[in-house]
Amino acid sequence: MTARLLVVADPKMLPALAGGLREAGKFEVVAVSLADAAAAQAAAANADAIAVFYGGPGAPLPAALQVLAPKVRDRGARVIAVLQREQAAQRDECFRAGASDLLFMPIPKDQFVARLAAAVFLAFPAEPGATAAVAVATRSSSSRIDNAKVSPIGVEAAGQLPFKSGDTVRLSWDSFQIWGVVVRRGPTAQIRFAGLAPDEEGRIHEWIRSSARQPVAAQPAAPVRSSPPHPTPPAASGRAAPVAGRPPGFSDRKPAGPQTRSASAGADVAVGSVPAAPRVVPSSLPSAGPAPVPKPKNGAGALSGLFEGDGAAPGPTVPQRPAPQPPALKGPRWPVPAAVAVCKEAAVDLLKGGDVGPAIPRNVVASARKIAALLSVGERVSIENAGPESHFVETLAVRMALEVATAEGTRLASANVAPNVDGEALAALTKLVDEAAARLQKEANAAIGKGEVENLQIVTAASAALSRDLLNLKETADRLRGVGAAPRLGTGALDPEVVLPGQQPRPRPPAAQQAQPAIKTELRDFRGLEEKRGRAKPFFAVLLLVSSIVAVAYGFYFGTPHQVTLAADSAGPGVQRIDLKGEAALVTVTQQWLATRQANMPRLIQVLRQHQVKKGILRMQNGTAAGILDVATGKTSGMPAAPQ
Repeated sequence: MTARLLVVADPKMLPALAGGLREAGKFEVVAVSLADAAAAQAAAANADAIAVFYGGPGAPLPAALQVLAPKVRDRGARVIAVLQREQAAQRDECFRAGASDLLFMPIPKDQFVARLAAAVFLAFPAEPGATAAVAVATRSSSSRIDNAKVSPIGVEAAGQLPFKSGDTVRLSWDSFQIWGVVVRRGPTAQIRFAGLAPDEEGRIHEWIRSSARQPVAAQPAAPVRSSPPHPTPPAASGRAAPVAGRPPGFSDRKPAGPQTRSASAGADVAVGSVPAAPRVVPSSLPSAGPAPVPKPKNGAGALSGLFEGDGAAPGPTVPQRPAPQPPALKGPRWPVPAAVAVCKEAAVDLLKGGDVGPAIPRNVVASARKIAALLSVGERVSIENAGPESHFVETLAVRMALEVATAEGTRLASANVAPNVDGEALAALTKLVDEAAARLQKEANAAIGKGEVENLQIVTAASAALSRDLLNLKETADRLRGVGAAPRLGTGALDPEVVLPGQQPRPRPPAAQQAQPAIKTELRDFRGLEEKRGRAKPFFAVLLLVSSIVAVAYGFYFGTPHQVTLAADSAGPGVQRIDLKGEAALVTVTQQWLATRQANMPRLIQVLRQHQVKKGILRMQNGTAAGILDVATGKTSGMPAAPQ
């Protein structure tokens, strides 16, 4: 089954995109330039899906989606936006503009085609997941699914949804807020995740794994919360309770009576609960806390721990200070160092064949292409000669690992995500840099001993690039920790007179009045010599500037003679055209004028003398020279003889 896919992108990208998507055999591709809005709207009328790539300077991606989405979303077609990872801040704006799904680049072609096909055909493969209460909302309505199955693909639950297939929704559960698109509204509702960034995919996988590792005792054994509790007195309650901690759902229950009771009442409650005690085997339950809980006596300890003051213990108890718990981690862990062996393999594959294998992670591939593009010719030649064991290969692999961590930190900082900076991972990366730098230093010492100047320059450049990448990583770490507010100070940042945006004006200290220095008696008569009037200098500067402008204008325009055309009628019959330029004239005459030049010459000379012309050149209509006329004397030269 193929779908009609309209690809809207920059004209330079269209041939490669269209060819790559046609190779998969899943789409009938129609490519339209992003700048041609009219052609894109016309082609959208017959498309099953539209893929809009990146946007452009004159056509931003949200604006293009806002124009194209109404043409196709109303009839159930898909609009997929494609962004670079650096454009992640535009994701929400793209969904609000009408995108039904969103993909991030760069990724391998096969993976991109598979994700695009899944977004177009609304694929929802079955995968294991975890149960959670998920809130589903659109611009006009919202719903809640209490027992939804959350998988890496999306959310699935039994029941009907008040949305139609293809609608864009907002999903919320636990600490997640993710976009989604409705695949099926019922009887088994299915909602695909849309626009997931790579770090969000990892967080969802981690959440599913952590939910699957939760102990059985932490799962609720009571009925659903929406059902009302049975109105039985506390003394007849024989339900089993966990050994330590509140049971699930207790925080939402209201107390059945007053919170303060006498000791005798507490004893009655404890005795009443004894017949149901044999049903519970405390030793078989997993521990809910890090420390073991002492065995209750006559059920009083269990009930006092369960209700926390609803019944009194038979004797005085000594309060125990709970063990300090480590603070809960918020946000993803950063950095996650890439394996140097994987980086080395990607570098070797990229330098040899120009491409890497499909097993290399996407972030490592992107960093490998960026670093390899900056390698010098000397480094490439050294790597080709020495092979994978070259010290430049090791340095390149370490730089790739640093670039992977720096790029991920920059992306988290631009997305306003506060990660947990892992000091041990930073120390491990720093150790790798130190080892690579030590090997480069060893090679530099050997090059100095052998007098190899070119090799020494290459090694020095590689060491400088390695140090620069480590500095970028440390600046990113400081920025994520909150201590790198100004990694690089711009113009005026250190000037006390300059107030940057967001800063308060600095109060100026009062100017101290300085006493005038005493003037010696013998120098008082010469004080006026130091006072120089400065008003004349600006005046002369302006005068010089105006004079220069006038001189230039006269030299290039007024001082240059201009060509003027006179009326030929005043010179008598046979004169076709008179062009003047300075003191010379170009006169165009006919053959008849030459035949009767003795009669026509005086009128021509009179006209030329009126315009201060000293010399005239006569020519025929076909451009042939007819002679030269000296206007002052009236003599001619070079003229053909008059016919007899």
